Amino acid sequence: MNTQAQSLPVPDLAIQDYLRIRQLEGKTDSSLSLNIRPVKASFLNQEKDSSGFKYLPKNLHRESSLLQFKILPVSLVQQLNTQQPYGWNDGLMIPAKGYQVLFSAGVFAKFGPLSIQLKPEFVYAANPVYLEGNDRIAAESYSSFITGANVYGADIPAYFEGKGYTSAGLGQSNVRLSFGPASLGISNENLWWGPGRKNSLLMSSSARGFKHISLNTNRPVKTPIGFFEGQIISGRLENSNSPLNDLKIKEWRYLSGLSFSYSPRWVPGLFFGLTRVFQIYNTDLKTAGDYFPLFQAFEKKRTNEDYKNRDQLSSVFARLILPEANAELYVEFGRNDHSVDIRDFTMEPNHSRAYLAGFQKLISLTKPAEKLLISAEIAQLSQPPSRFVRGAGNWYVHKINQGYTNEGEVLGAGIGPGGNIQTLEISWLKDFKKIGIQFERFVHNNDYYQAFSSGSRDLNGQWVDLSAGFLFNRNYENILLSGKILGVQSLNYLWQSGEFGTSKRNVFNVHANLGLSYYFK
Repeated sequence: MNTQAQSLPVPDLAIQDYLRIRQLEGKTDSSLSLNIRPVKASFLNQEKDSSGFKYLPKNLHRESSLLQFKILPVSLVQQLNTQQPYGWNDGLMIPAKGYQVLFSAGVFAKFGPLSIQLKPEFVYAANPVYLEGNDRIAAESYSSFITGANVYGADIPAYFEGKGYTSAGLGQSNVRLSFGPASLGISNENLWWGPGRKNSLLMSSSARGFKHISLNTNRPVKTPIGFFEGQIISGRLENSNSPLNDLKIKEWRYLSGLSFSYSPRWVPGLFFGLTRVFQIYNTDLKTAGDYFPLFQAFEKKRTNEDYKNRDQLSSVFARLILPEANAELYVEFGRNDHSVDIRDFTMEPNHSRAYLAGFQKLISLTKPAEKLLISAEIAQLSQPPSRFVRGAGNWYVHKINQGYTNEGEVLGAGIGPGGNIQTLEISWLKDFKKIGIQFERFVHNNDYYQAFSSGSRDLNGQWVDLSAGFLFNRNYENILLSGKILGVQSLNYLWQSGEFGTSKRNVFNVHANLGLSYYFK
């Protein structure tokens, strides 16, 4: 197996889901956790599906143990929101109303242990004005509630005064040195940590990729007690140019992170793992411990982390694959604040917690290779009822004013601080082909609503998005299509009532996304 092949971009969720389904069917390496992504494309190169497509570009030159050269897929992703921003896990794209398009292409080269993947990205968004009048007043008031965090990080997208928006970046590019199962490199790729399909508590593709140094395994490492995977990163997070974020606006932030996954040899298909990240302003980097805090003990946050002007997030997760049942279960539990001691954790384990859980089940149909997929996921980031006696603050927003963001977008779950979501999908599958329906209920920052609903500000009700629509994937020889179209009904948009408006406000939005990738043969 070529373990040094190019990586599968995290924002390409259709391919990620396809790899996951193949694993449930027992057709992809069961030792691969999929809890640390991107993974190597070679994991899809074991066999063709029944349509004869391998989902890998062909080498332009004859492959040898020393030299490889490939043209990577050319990708074009288009997105449309008719009334307001909606959607996440879209990388370089921004939360915006109207039309936007993302283009990506590149090459991969390998010489001995050195590999170079160049896959830059370019995005254009029409970005018409959508925050005016009471809408704009509500958004600015909300952003001030999030202790200086910019509008993106506060779950209300930044607005650009109706001007067209363009941006280009390194995208899913990296330079790596690989020796056996270990790899050291410099990268701008999106990362995904944890077992979630729609959301991840600590690292997802909701924000654009950021520059980082990475030391990681490039395949599951087999030992007498099971399989191990891991990744350690050090990176640089940038701020947005939002005028509402005027605290340390010119300072970049240093991020250090760790993700680890273990599968015991006695229970194939079972994975346990943990993640931990720290961020600190660059001007507060004083000692070696500030650069490498990942292996320090979990200390009292109010006496350690706050004093050092840094934030920490951590989570534990588990994933169980049941190939005989064509099913999987997964869960992730995170904390945004340390417990004072064991007694405190025992008495109040829910303090500052967030969690997600989900399952997938494949049901065989009468025709060969056809399956029915039933999939569901929930994510809960709002504070538990104990917040009334012991508040934990918003997830992703604590000591760092910008929150847990890169250029204004949350690095973790795209639903943002205090968000809650429930998703149900029912789809017909045949290899890569998919036709399905999706239902979703998304509650925007419930912590904000709870903070003011009984206070001086009369918030009429929770801001809830109810959505339903169609999903599809299709391949035509070496062309892959994937997309969705959703109708989104927003109830109490921007929590508007009382001082923000005279009555409840409901907004209907159509969210459409179409991705096209061309794989060179």
